[in-house]
Amino acid sequence: MARPRSVSDQTIIAAAYDLLMEQGPRSLTFESLAKRVGLVPAALVRRFKNKQQLLLQVDRHGLERTNAKVAEAMDDKKSPIDAIIAQFTAELAFASSLERFANGQEFLLMDFREKDLYSNYRVSFEHRHQQIIELLRQSQSAGELEEIDDTSELSRHLEMLLHGAGHVWAMTQEGPIEAYIKQHVLLALEPYRKKAK
Repeated sequence: MARPRSVSDQTIIAAAYDLLMEQGPRSLTFESLAKRVGLVPAALVRRFKNKQQLLLQVDRHGLERTNAKVAEAMDDKKSPIDAIIAQFTAELAFASSLERFANGQEFLLMDFREKDLYSNYRVSFEHRHQQIIELLRQSQSAGELEEIDDTSELSRHLEMLLHGAGHVWAMTQEGPIEAYIKQHVLLALEPYRKKAK
């Protein structure tokens, strides 16, 4: 066993996130996490008090990780539309398998039930909404899209498409989730695309 303070909180939280994504939130226990990080369960309880506190930290870690991946994906794109697609695919990048998608969705449902988890998710969700609005405006300025009457409404439509596409992908397994999302985002934006004259 490792000495308790030789394993950082961040290492433990990252391991808990991986365990949660692999096995689901119900399987995340202090015992299973202790085995993963080489500590005794009591050392984890001393640090995180209870499972709720641990889940709150794991949730923050997951959102920060997603935000970093989204920012990185968006920075690499020259086109605002490509940046929207990169944002969406980065947001669902955790879904490398059907099981990971299901475990991620189960954790998301916990976000809706638990007040503290919901607060984390709500802030992240609104941040993402504003990013999409800005990218839609940039795509209009860049001449990729026609004038959009209500960018906030179209942003919400795209967000619904993203989350719905994840569920439909899980049911159909039609190729990699990234390709599936790209296909449907482009389809949703087609009526707004500027036609070549």
